[in-house]
Amino acid sequence: MSITVSTDFYDVMFGKENVNADLSIVEEKTFHNVRNILTNAKKLNKAIPPLPDILINLLDMLKDPNSEFLQYVALIKKDPGLASAVLKVANSAKYARREQEIVSVHKAVNVLGTAGITKIALSVLMEALVSVSPAYHKKFGLQIWKHSQQCAVMCELLAEDEGENGVDAHFLGLIHDIGKVVIYNCLCDALKAISPGESPGSQIFKELMSEMSLDISYHIAKEWGIPEIYCQALLQQRITPSSPLAKLLYKANVLSEAYLLLEADILDKDELNDLLSKEAVDMRLWQEFLEITSK
Repeated sequence: MSITVSTDFYDVMFGKENVNADLSIVEEKTFHNVRNILTNAKKLNKAIPPLPDILINLLDMLKDPNSEFLQYVALIKKDPGLASAVLKVANSAKYARREQEIVSVHKAVNVLGTAGITKIALSVLMEALVSVSPAYHKKFGLQIWKHSQQCAVMCELLAEDEGENGVDAHFLGLIHDIGKVVIYNCLCDALKAISPGESPGSQIFKELMSEMSLDISYHIAKEWGIPEIYCQALLQQRITPSSPLAKLLYKANVLSEAYLLLEADILDKDELNDLLSKEAVDMRLWQEFLEITSK
C-alpha cells in the first residue's frame, strides 16, 4: 500500500467523509476566501497574526554572539506568562536536582541554559499565535499546535544528529504550519456562516489546503521579518529542498505527520518502517522522538 502522507494527514484532521466528492459549499467559500487573501496584499497583511516583540528580540539575541546571560533574564522577566513557564520547566523532574524550589528567573535560566529557555519561550509565544475560533479550537487549533510541536521536536533531533543548529531547527518546526492558521480561520468563518456541523472531507479541498498553506506560511515569515534562512527553508517545501534546514524540515514534517497517522491507525508499523528506511532515519532516533512526545 502506498502512503501519501500529506493527504492522509487531513483525514486525521477531518475524517474520510466525502473523500471523492466535489467541493462542498463550505469548502468553496473557504477556498474563495483564502485565494482572496493570497492575491490581495492588504487582506494578507490583515490575516497575518502579529509576531510578539519579545519573540523578535529573542531571535535577534540568539543570532548575536555577543548576547549576554543577563539579557535573556531581563527579557523573560518582561513577560509574566513566559517567566512562569520557564520556572515551571526548571522545577520539573527533568531539571530539578535540589529539594529547594527555584523561584527566580535568574536561577531558572542558569539551570536551563540559553538554548533551553529559548525553546521554551518560542513554544509559549508561538502557541498564542496558533489560535482559531474558540468554537473550533479543539477540532482544528489543538491539532495544528500538536503537529507543530511534534515537528519541532523531530527537527531538533534530526539537526543534532546531523550536526546542525538544534534551536534553529526547533523554531522552524514550530512555524512551518502557521499558514494553516489563516486557512482554518477562513474555514471556521465559512462553517459558522453556512453549516456549523459540517466536516470538510473532499480530496481536492485537502490538496488545495496543503498547497496554499505552504505559500501563506512563507508570506507570513517574510512579513514577520524573520531571518532569511528560515524563509528560504519554508519556500523550499514547494520544491526539492536544497538547504540543510529545508531538508531537515521536509524530513521532520513527513515523520511527524506519519506519527499522527500511526496514532490514528491509518499507518501501520510495516509502512512506518518503510518510511523510516526511505528517509534514512534509524530506529534509535525514532524511539527518542516517541519518548519526548509521550511526556
